[in-house]
Amino acid sequence: MKLAWKELKYNWKKYLLVELIVILMMFMVLFLSGLVKGLGSAVSSGVDNMQAETFIVSEDAEKLLTVSALTSDEFDSIRQVYGDKATSIDVQRMYIQKDAAGDKLDIAYFAFDPDSFLNPEVYSGKKLGTEANTIVLDDDFESKGIQVGDSIIDSASGIQLKVDGFTKNAMYGHVSVGYISTETYTSIMKALNPMYQESVHAAAVQGAPKEKIDGTEAYSKAEIVEAIPGYKAEQMTITMVEWLLVVITALIIGIFFFVINLQKEKEFGVLKAIGTGMGSLVRIILGQVFLIAVSGALLSTGLVALMSAVLPATMPFTLVGSQVALVLAAFVVISILGSLATVIRVAHIDPAQIIGGDFQ
Repeated sequence: MKLAWKELKYNWKKYLLVELIVILMMFMVLFLSGLVKGLGSAVSSGVDNMQAETFIVSEDAEKLLTVSALTSDEFDSIRQVYGDKATSIDVQRMYIQKDAAGDKLDIAYFAFDPDSFLNPEVYSGKKLGTEANTIVLDDDFESKGIQVGDSIIDSASGIQLKVDGFTKNAMYGHVSVGYISTETYTSIMKALNPMYQESVHAAAVQGAPKEKIDGTEAYSKAEIVEAIPGYKAEQMTITMVEWLLVVITALIIGIFFFVINLQKEKEFGVLKAIGTGMGSLVRIILGQVFLIAVSGALLSTGLVALMSAVLPATMPFTLVGSQVALVLAAFVVISILGSLATVIRVAHIDPAQIIGGDFQ
């Protein structure tokens, strides 16, 4: 490693170019990684953040909370089995307005019992209470000028909702979430349809599923999230691009070092002729690749972290430490594997040809 570092310092101009390429490429990779998680969060964070591990929906719902409909008897059976570990959850996409003349804003209502475990934490204002016609909003609405204490209007029913507080990272299908009580949700539905019959979309359960209840299916949180329209295809596409860039960037390092070491075959031949072992030469080559890859990865991580700090709240960008670490580790490993072609080439150098001048 000492010799590898000395050569990098001596020929720093030559290696600076590949380092800049690595930084730019890895910056792009990590940016995509943040987008993958950010877009995933924009689709599913409302469900992901729920303090529930299992969701029980109707058999014909195909894992979709918005189309599920549990009868009163089915929900009563769920409560008999799970007790206070189960609570109702209704999900409905609608529109709100800041005032009667304001623009309509998309919202996904999440309705539940405020005394249940689904009530989210807030960073501004207070948690959702049992008071009728109150709401807790995702912080995206705060960036649109809505404040704690304001009254907003449900566009369809005309019912005014008082904003009690704001929570972070609550989205469903790229739409910001508004948390309301089941009582408020029922009032909105009855204002839209006087013949509305009270029902429950689904049941959220703390813990693993127990016995099968007729007419229902139990799914894990991950299964419910994957079933949200667009989530799986979106994640697979961007993740594939992300990992393709990881491999390409790593191979660029391998190709660069292969070309550089082609120009140094005479030096390698002389080193072998004076008794330098192949193990030492391998350590020099892999040491240089490791230093270039690690330094480039760390610098690009720093740049992405700085950028994420200044991105607007509306930008779907989320850096997850474990995911970043996985990408960087994979990049370093692939870079080292890609440099093995150089090692093989050096291993086949014949010192006699080099010294004898027969080198082609």
